[in-house]
Amino acid sequence: MLVSPLQSGNVGAVARAMKNMAIEDLAVVAPRALDMDRARWMAPNATDLVDGARYCATVAEAVADCAKVYATTARDRHNRWPAFEPAGFAADALSVLDAPDARVAVLFGPEDAGLGNDALVHAHALIHIPTDAHASLNLAQAALLVGAALFEAVRAEGGIARAPGVGKRGGRQRGPAPGASAPHEPAPLGALEPLIGEWMHSLELASYLRGHETILVEGTVRRLLHRAELDALEISVLRGMLRKMRWKMGEEG
Repeated sequence: MLVSPLQSGNVGAVARAMKNMAIEDLAVVAPRALDMDRARWMAPNATDLVDGARYCATVAEAVADCAKVYATTARDRHNRWPAFEPAGFAADALSVLDAPDARVAVLFGPEDAGLGNDALVHAHALIHIPTDAHASLNLAQAALLVGAALFEAVRAEGGIARAPGVGKRGGRQRGPAPGASAPHEPAPLGALEPLIGEWMHSLELASYLRGHETILVEGTVRRLLHRAELDALEISVLRGMLRKMRWKMGEEG
């Protein structure tokens, strides 16, 4: 939830960060000036979040249906709120979301001053993002770091956060993360034999074997290929390269 954001572009940039992390419920509280075109321009592939955002007059209105509220801050606070770094926040938030239909909210303050006490009174806990000497973060960067921590925590549980808001348990889709690479499976040694044969034949055609012990060259080729732990596709690609080279050297097939 963005509390009194100053820059319309930051609203769009936060929406884009949320889309990256599968968080879909954006609330904007009392924006000081909001240019929707500017916000949409800064939210490529995430304009639906800008257009579908809840625009609220007060923080109390925005968090009314939430079970727990976290507030981001870069400053030390006098009151002894529970405070988390992003990973700790994510673990705590998921424990809250174990309850059916539970919702949590994260408050991000204005770019120029951060959250005021009138917003902080609605928070149960603080989120502090560790930084070097310069503690102030861009609004969208802060949202991305917090969202990434939650996304990674959900992935670690075997799911992907795809629920409206900062996640409802019932809305998660289980399974591997989108775009995750399949595990690398080296081909059995026998699958290397055709490649080794083509490699040696290509070296012979290129006259490389003249003056070299064929058995020693073959041993070098084998050691290189064994260390590479090629999979079936990689073997096929290399064989195709060698055939193309031989064709260019005047041998067909």
